[in-house]
Amino acid sequence: MNIFKVNFIDLLLINLRKNTNSAITKKKLILPFKYCRTVISKSAVIKCNNTLILGYKENKKSKQETRLSLGSKSNMTINGAFTAYSGSDIRVFDGGELTIGSGYCTCGVQIVCKKKITIGNNVAIARDVIIRDNDAHEILEKDHKSVKEVTIGNNVWIGNRAMIMKGVHIGDGAIVAAGAIVTKDVPPNTMVAGVPAKVIKENVMWK
Repeated sequence: MNIFKVNFIDLLLINLRKNTNSAITKKKLILPFKYCRTVISKSAVIKCNNTLILGYKENKKSKQETRLSLGSKSNMTINGAFTAYSGSDIRVFDGGELTIGSGYCTCGVQIVCKKKITIGNNVAIARDVIIRDNDAHEILEKDHKSVKEVTIGNNVWIGNRAMIMKGVHIGDGAIVAAGAIVTKDVPPNTMVAGVPAKVIKENVMWK
């Protein structure tokens, strides 16, 4: 496991395949494409156990931005080969912890981490999906929690424009239908749909 602190210059060097650290020779690195915009705190830590391809473009002429922001004392762990397509926006706020396994997220996906988000292996995240562990603002009510951890298991398929909200655990093998807003836990091998999302099928399988 390689633990290293990176800034924009480091990312550019990695993209140019310069031998800036041991992660290169082991092919465990962040590989940003053109038009990636990064803001990474000097105190942020990336644990690079595999490869994150950032800003992959199917249309090579596209100038669509991809954004990665890591706040003060934040942590991002890359455990599997993961591809974030162009137009995706990954934000980890101060002190937040984002763990990514293998799979991909396509154009327009937003991952907004204030406390902790964990994404498992073989996860397919379709266009314009939003995953967040926090409310944008606080509701001034007693015992209201504006931030709760999110966990997405292995072999999960999240459909177009679905929203995974704070405090949700999605079990292994689950499918989240397009447009669903998930506010409660999703059992393994089930399909959920609707607003708010509810189980509509059990014992589902996908590939």
